[in-house]
Amino acid sequence: MMKKLLYVVLLGLLLASCSTEELNTEIKEGAKLTVFSSTDSSYLGTYKGTYAAFSSSKRGTVVINITETSATALLQFVDGSETLMTGTGSTGVTGMKTYSFNALEGSFNFSVAADGTLPTASSVSLTEGAGSIVLAKDVTATPIRLATGTFGCEDCGDHPVLSDENAQSSFIWNMILPLDEFGESLVITQVSFGDSWFVANGTLHEAYDKIGLLVYNDLSGSFPFGASGEITWDATQMFSLDGACIDVRGNWTMTSPSYEIEGWIKSDSSCNPL
Repeated sequence: MMKKLLYVVLLGLLLASCSTEELNTEIKEGAKLTVFSSTDSSYLGTYKGTYAAFSSSKRGTVVINITETSATALLQFVDGSETLMTGTGSTGVTGMKTYSFNALEGSFNFSVAADGTLPTASSVSLTEGAGSIVLAKDVTATPIRLATGTFGCEDCGDHPVLSDENAQSSFIWNMILPLDEFGESLVITQVSFGDSWFVANGTLHEAYDKIGLLVYNDLSGSFPFGASGEITWDATQMFSLDGACIDVRGNWTMTSPSYEIEGWIKSDSSCNPL
């Protein structure tokens, strides 16, 4: 009887030890996700975004790195070319940090609050002419990934802007997305065609599937198109947790008193399901 009792006690201690070890492992793994960078709440650090040219199809990604002693901006374009700019900085009267980035291929200005919020690019001018850069701070909790792409009409009809062949060659649809696949998060869209462009916030919905390293979730949003129209859109995003790929496919609808036009959205990159 004593031997059986001793066996039960030892078994209980062993199970308790295993459970504690598993729990501690979970806590340690969880702790890795909550280690924040010292630059998360500072103007120092990395900013990621997308570039869209006006009146052309030139588009790409932008990565700005700010340190105590240097500032660089790397622009990588879909055609494979890239531009590295160096920046000179100063502090404005409002407390905003301002930088002027320059290279032989062009220039732009960048400003950001002392805590890393409100990153803004202005006066963007490259070899192709004027353009737009949209940025977000790359922080530990929601590191940024980027998707450049295009859009088009299923049938543009006689719409005065969308049916313009010159404008069609410049249809750009870029997205800035956080990496975290859990919960609903913000997605920033940068849409450009001809000399018109829009920046609007959409919703990154909770992931609905995961196959291997690939995560799937839905995106949606809307923004005003001119004075009386509106574009609504939805898409599916596929991305790899190891950062190897991102793939966005979707549709949009433009409605106004005179028109209802539908079209497609397609990222430049794609993922092959594992």
